[in-house]
Amino acid sequence: MNQITNNFLNSLAKSKIVVILRNIELHQCEEFVGLLEENQLDTVEITLNSPDPFSCIELITKKFPKINIGAGTVIEKKDIKKLKDLGVKFIVSPNTNPEVITETLNNNLVSVPGFYTATEGFSAVKYGASILKLFPSGINGLNLLKDYSAVFPKHIKFIPTGGINLDNLKQFLSKSFAVGIGSSLFSSNISLNEFSDRIQNIKSLIKL
Repeated sequence: MNQITNNFLNSLAKSKIVVILRNIELHQCEEFVGLLEENQLDTVEITLNSPDPFSCIELITKKFPKINIGAGTVIEKKDIKKLKDLGVKFIVSPNTNPEVITETLNNNLVSVPGFYTATEGFSAVKYGASILKLFPSGINGLNLLKDYSAVFPKHIKFIPTGGINLDNLKQFLSKSFAVGIGSSLFSSNISLNEFSDRIQNIKSLIKL
């Protein structure tokens, strides 16, 4: 595992949470990300299917240089160089795309491809990924993590995403390196106060 990946994992090791801000608006970014940073939830993923993701990422990297910023829902390799230039540290995909993995690694970024089947997971490993996003995780994810942990190389880290909530968070963290949390933490119409309340609920579970 290279130093860039180690740095990413070391940064994520404290909170164990990748906060997924899907459909966040540019005018929301400063207040919402500021609240995350205050609460030590400092690994943040902006999905590319948000209204203005590149502007959001640019704002965050300038205003919050300590945030471990990543881009999610990356399905085209052509976006990766632009994302790197904006300061992104990691690239998350919903699927296993060898072109996206290779381009990400060639740009010295951390690749976190999505997989569900063993075939997809081992394909991602073959192309150089060492962190895998189990997606979607909600229904059968705990059983899959147990099974996959027995057969994948020991250095592979799993980040289950999709269907993670307050009820199952601790269970998933017991079987993986970290988790991705999206709609159970942030939604596009949420108030800052409600967002703060949800952050505190998550922190109480992970003892941050």
